[in-house]
Amino acid sequence: MAGSSIINETTDLVLSGREMEERRCDYVCVVALVDVTAPRSLAIPVRDALDPRLPSSEVRVVAAGSDTDLLAPTVPDVCVAVLGRNAHVISAGVCELAAAGVPVALVCESALDAPKLPLGATAAHRVSVISATNPEVLTDRLAEWIISATDKGIAMAANFPFCRRAKVRSLINEYAMDTAVKTAKLGPGSKAPSMTASQARLALAIAAVNGQPLAFGRIPEVLSAIGAGFGSRMLSNKTLGKVPIVGFMLQAGVSYLGTQATGMSLQRRFDKKERIAEGGEPEHGMAYRLASAVISHAGKGSSKTEARMLPSGDIVYGQGDAR
Repeated sequence: MAGSSIINETTDLVLSGREMEERRCDYVCVVALVDVTAPRSLAIPVRDALDPRLPSSEVRVVAAGSDTDLLAPTVPDVCVAVLGRNAHVISAGVCELAAAGVPVALVCESALDAPKLPLGATAAHRVSVISATNPEVLTDRLAEWIISATDKGIAMAANFPFCRRAKVRSLINEYAMDTAVKTAKLGPGSKAPSMTASQARLALAIAAVNGQPLAFGRIPEVLSAIGAGFGSRMLSNKTLGKVPIVGFMLQAGVSYLGTQATGMSLQRRFDKKERIAEGGEPEHGMAYRLASAVISHAGKGSSKTEARMLPSGDIVYGQGDAR
């Protein structure tokens, strides 16, 4: 019986790995709609954040008020609209996207700067205001919004590193709760294979969030998760397993906290690898360079003059592989 359980959990783990790989490689499209009078304190952090890492992504940088079709050639997954002094210029594009079902984040220094939009209740619900004057606070709030606004959270995080902490937190909480619930349901002695597989799946999910492909190189992370989970369960069984009722409930708590600790430890490992990999000067993609072109003209004149200086054909597309 135990052997059959282990085989089933191993099969599920392989399938989970394939699923995470597919979700990592999901096509994602982000429209960055920028008012060319937007303050650099907003435009630069957004530009730096929306610099994709994978060829499965597309970032369209569009100057507000241009004639660009925001819904072509594909409908974007999300839109990040950076507001400036000409809120009315950006409103038309925001309304078009929201009415088409696209979640939109209005990025501004103060929520009072957000324009009133002529939208119905359903479309209005797709528009969120993200206000901040501190770049780090801005990107943290934007990351939380992107992860919650789309069901492509793993692909978004794999492409845009600023989203990774938010997605990893979500995954850790999800898997920790799953582990605790399974501990409570299965009871002592029958939970080990299931608990081990759950934490191994968490390791694969965190690897995918960090843009890492499914490969033999992931074995150390998976084994680390399995070892940490096994150790925490052994400890809980020895110290709490013989305590009736209360001890059993505490075991579920230990499983929850153990999964949390395992997930955070794995993410620190990937963070360290990321810092080492980016030791040199980063090579920016096309979207980053096009966004820089928009920002470089911010505040230099009227929106009409700037729109002529930045024709829509020059600023629309940037993809993860266009480096």
